[in-house]
Amino acid sequence: MQKFKKILIIVAMLCTGILINSGVEASTVNGNFMTKNIISVTGVAEVFGDGEKIIAAILEYPSAISAQNVSPEDFVVEGKKIEAVYTNDKPEITNKNRIGRFVILKFAYENTAFDGNLSQKPNAEKHLEKNQGGKDAPRHSDRKLPDLSFSVKQISNIKGENDTTYLASDEAVESTFTQAPVIDSFKQLTYTDKNGVSMPYNIYLPKNFDAKKKYPLVVFIADASANINEPTTPLFQGNGATVFASPEWQKNHECIVLAPQYTASLVEKLGMMTTDENVWTPGLTLVTSLIFDTIDKYKVDRNRIYGTGQSQGGMANIAISDKYPDLFAAQYLVACQWNVDEMEAIKNKNLWITVCEGDTKAFPGMNAAVERWESLGSTIARNADFWDSKAPVSQINKQVKELIKQNPTANINYTVFKGGNHMYTWSFAYNIDAIRDWLFEQRKVIEIKQNYIKLPFKI
Repeated sequence: MQKFKKILIIVAMLCTGILINSGVEASTVNGNFMTKNIISVTGVAEVFGDGEKIIAAILEYPSAISAQNVSPEDFVVEGKKIEAVYTNDKPEITNKNRIGRFVILKFAYENTAFDGNLSQKPNAEKHLEKNQGGKDAPRHSDRKLPDLSFSVKQISNIKGENDTTYLASDEAVESTFTQAPVIDSFKQLTYTDKNGVSMPYNIYLPKNFDAKKKYPLVVFIADASANINEPTTPLFQGNGATVFASPEWQKNHECIVLAPQYTASLVEKLGMMTTDENVWTPGLTLVTSLIFDTIDKYKVDRNRIYGTGQSQGGMANIAISDKYPDLFAAQYLVACQWNVDEMEAIKNKNLWITVCEGDTKAFPGMNAAVERWESLGSTIARNADFWDSKAPVSQINKQVKELIKQNPTANINYTVFKGGNHMYTWSFAYNIDAIRDWLFEQRKVIEIKQNYIKLPFKI
């Protein structure tokens, strides 16, 4: 009798469509109602200025589902806002719906980098930002690989093909795999110099790389918080390297991208790559040797070598350009500074500099450099009113283009954003398409002269 009552209760629940994780162990009830719904969950990661994040989830179901039967309200992902839902017949992100077994959840992005006064920031990440206030960056970084795990709940009934209904459940299904297409397009290799010192690095080659074709080279050097023993750190800590390897950029700007990884082991062996003493270091020698080796190894267009970096990486760019002034066609310097006297050597270089008003080192440091360059006759383009980093990228792009238009003869562009702080600067700096476009428009006026800069490779 009790068994018969239990069957009647289950049937009643099915008829009213409210069976939610009822404890029925079978995958189907009466042939059409499914209590075990999502077969697998795959995350799709993208790198932003504030690090690598999950931007989408691919849910695999047993049978096909039509887009008209799903909506963002049908799912819950803790810590994520679902802004769109699509269906596909392949486990791929799409903006077009196709009837298929895969449901794609797209998540909204929010820049979570702290943009206030660093002295008021919670202690959780202050170890990464001790380079404020006139002191060198810390020798040791606690940065770790990002946690990209998440789980999905289907909280509404969803209709599938053949009158199948996937019933709502309070069970959270964990992600089991992560796609990171741009990061995965880089190769991790190791360079060893003539002294036997080795350094890992990341190299991106265009999708249809042709060894007979000349390609521009982008050299990205990360900040000191990336100085850990994980080779891919320059790729996930921010988008200074990955933005140049993205399909959107490569479509119109094929290039090779080099991202050295200055590890914690190298810090112990050679010391910091850059310091506030603004002197040439063994670390800078190692990184520069890697750049020359890459130029030698691949078919690089030597008139289109572009340097960029943030903090430590920007300082390294300045130091290398000081020593080898004819190496780079142009450089994008983010949140950095250097000895003003030495920076006189690059007064005629093509530079775009971005800092935040709240950066207690880079802002006054670059103000001093700009004043020195102007006193030496350099033409500097600068924004009279500090720009808003939280404005839409389209608006910032428009401001960049207007600055270029108003200063057609300027070889140095100096843009300051209001507020912010040191590390916050690169959470948005590489998102500005118009600056990257400007960078790639620059060419060296003359060919590299081997006897002038004494490059360790043949021209």
